[in-house]
Parts: sequence; C-alpha cells; structure tokens
Amino acid sequence: MKYSIEERFQIPYIKLKFILILSEDSILPKEKVSALRGGMGEMLLRQNCIRMRDCKNCSFEEACIVRSTVYTRMKRKPAFMQGDDSIGYLLECENYRTDFEAGEELSFYLTLFGNNLVYFGQYLQAFYQLGINGIGRYHAQYQIKEIQNGREEKILENQTVHMKNYRIETVGTYVEERIRALKWRGCKSMLTFYTPLCLKFQGEYLREFRSEAIFQAAFRRVMMLDYFVEKYIEKPEFADYPAIVKQNVQEKIVPRYSSNHANKIWMKGIVGQVAFDRIPEEIFPYLAAGELLHIGKNSSFGFGRYRIE
Repeated sequence: MKYSIEERFQIPYIKLKFILILSEDSILPKEKVSALRGGMGEMLLRQNCIRMRDCKNCSFEEACIVRSTVYTRMKRKPAFMQGDDSIGYLLECENYRTDFEAGEELSFYLTLFGNNLVYFGQYLQAFYQLGINGIGRYHAQYQIKEIQNGREEKILENQTVHMKNYRIETVGTYVEERIRALKWRGCKSMLTFYTPLCLKFQGEYLREFRSEAIFQAAFRRVMMLDYFVEKYIEKPEFADYPAIVKQNVQEKIVPRYSSNHANKIWMKGIVGQVAFDRIPEEIFPYLAAGELLHIGKNSSFGFGRYRIE
C-alpha cells in the first residue's frame, strides 16, 4: 500500500535554537552534545526523581517525567527496536571550540517530536538549571539569552516565554519543502555526513558507506517516529538500491561519560561524503526526512546528521 507524504510523514516536531551566553572565561568540551545530554538528564533527575534513582523498584514509572522526557515511551515498537532508544528528541551542536571568554555566545539545537513536544517547560528548566550548575568537566556556567523557533521567532526573550511562537510543524512539511528546493537547485545525489554515522549492517558496524544500509536506516528512522506518534505504518521495501560511485570516509570517535557505567565510553561512527549514480524518486522523501530526523544509532546525541548536496 502506498502512502502520501502527508500520511507517511505526519510526525509533529519543533526545532529549537538555544542561544547561551557564557558567564565567565570557560573551557568547554570539544564534543558538547554529550555534555549537554548528560547535564540535561542529571538536572531532570534532580528536579523530578522521588525514589532516589532506584528505577528498578520504582512504582511511579508510568508517571515518571524523566522517563517521558529522556527515554522513549511507546505503546508499540517496530520489531527491530531494542532497549530504551531515545527518539523523542535529539540534540545538535557542531561548535567544537573549547576556549570561551565571558560574554561570548554558544548555540545548540533541541528538536522535539510527538508527545515530547508538551514537555518544553521541563527541558527549558533543565537547561536553565544546567547553566547554574555548569557544563562539562570545568562546570562552565551560562545564561540562556534566548530560544528561537525555525523561523527565528523568539520563544524565550528577556526571561519571558512567548508560547505563541512555539510553532509545531510536521516532518511532511519539511520533506515537501526540501524536495521543492532540491529540484529547483538540481540535486547532485550526494550526501555529506557532518556527524558520525553509527550503523550496523549485516552484523558489523560500517567502516565505509553502504548504499542499502543508508537507505534502510532512513526508512527505519521514519518508521520509528511513525510508531512513536502511534501511526503504525510499515517501512517500504525496495528491490534495488542506488550504486555508490564515489565516497570519502573517515572514522570518528566521540568520548562520552556514562553515569550508568560510571566511566568514559567511546562512541564511534563514520563521517564524509558519498555520491550515488542516481536516487530514485520514491526514495527521496525518506532521504529528505532523514536530514531532520538523523539516522543510525546515538541520534539523540546528534549522530547521523547529513545533508543532501
């Protein structure tokens, strides 16, 4: 059964731009998303946990705000999903500077999907508290200057929240706009991966780009979000995938401190460019959606961001 873009990609979302001002001369981690994600989770626990973080024996799991904001809550999951994948939000920050002076700005993006949209106040409070507590090893403190929506309208300004600018969109609208733009500019059938793609294919993690792996990952990502918003649409199947004509690939390793493991772990993936001989028209919407949704593992940490060039 074929679905229209409106039906297949009827996934509500909002992409928020947080603009921070450093309170003092600071040293920040090079990979800031891990610090933001860890700090956000810690602040949410401090604000909301009433069982001393004993999740296994907690009788309030269904009502737990931390579970709802940090981990996926789904009535049904696709068969390929395992564990508590965090797909209700994702973070992006590709500023890799480490030295900042007092008064300098730093921006990052938080994208919320589905029911996670209603927890904006919780995320805002978490990042506000993180600014007081400090981010990273040296506890760099900051203030939230403003928060913008995708149209650069201010949702937070001068410590005042303007919910009229909290404009919820759909992935379908994004897909349609990107397809129009790509057709107008003349798409070159090339993808540039700006953050690591962590993807297992045929039992092994990718060390180079594989056509079927990339497109299957895009299909699965859309399917996961469909299930998240309780639209149980199966992923499409294609018999043929575009051939890769050229690629430039590098392995990238990102350190992350895991509170669950109580030590540093290493997240790996590949970045670079991959060019195809063609991209079939029926695949293009999924590829366009993947720009916004990211593909592969660790997407909540900003992994798997690419752009159709």
